[in-house]
Amino acid sequence: MKPTCMRCKHYKVEDAASGYCRAESALNADVNAKKVMVHHDHACQQWIDCGQNYYIRLGWLKARQNKQTADLRQ
Repeated sequence: MKPTCMRCKHYKVEDAASGYCRAESALNADVNAKKVMVHHDHACQQWIDCGQNYYIRLGWLKARQNKQTADLRQ
């Protein structure tokens, strides 16, 4: 298994292409600072396996993509 952000406990998915790292955001003292976006295939030193959440994220992304495709057809 390759360590990627998509498989990390700290990763928060925003859209089909990217999200942000909650561990990196926590290091920033400014709560109102803009979160740094990362791609699904990125990985950092704070990587922790998220287990089953990886499959939940994939399902969420697939459902979101299917909904967008259905909306475009109408």
